Amino acid sequence: MNPSSTGARPGRARRALGPGADRVLADTVRAPRTPPPWSPAAVDATLRTLLEEFEQRAEPWRDAFEGLDEDVLAEAAIEARSFGADPAGAVDELVRGLLGQLDHWQHAIGDLGRRLTAAAQDRPLPGWAADAGRTEDVRWRQARQALIEAVARHHHGTLPTGPPDDRPW
Repeated sequence: MNPSSTGARPGRARRALGPGADRVLADTVRAPRTPPPWSPAAVDATLRTLLEEFEQRAEPWRDAFEGLDEDVLAEAAIEARSFGADPAGAVDELVRGLLGQLDHWQHAIGDLGRRLTAAAQDRPLPGWAADAGRTEDVRWRQARQALIEAVARHHHGTLPTGPPDDRPW
């Protein structure tokens, strides 16, 4: 073997490290405490942090639509009437406020998707992160449906029954 191909200076033989050198190197050269930002562990940690932040941000929206039905709208009308205010105006104000919250919630979900995609650094989202996004979409759709049904029932009475269970599809 040519000494120049090993990086050794001509005329000098390469010497091996002495006994115990591997322990010395292991004690002095440590793995980084935090993974590099491009590592899968760091990407997962960032994704989890983004989802946790979103969960906290979305909690008031979820709470606003929890248990929403025509009775909530009727209570707003009764309360307005007891204070001498316009009951229809109170219901309208409540519904418009809820529509605004749905709009903000939808924009936040879109922002979450963009932030998760950026944090994934050109990699596909892990299944658990994509599932969390899909779950949030479902929650938003359920809240929207609850509002639509509450308004329809409040103003027009009961809704037609759903499709019968004996359909083959």
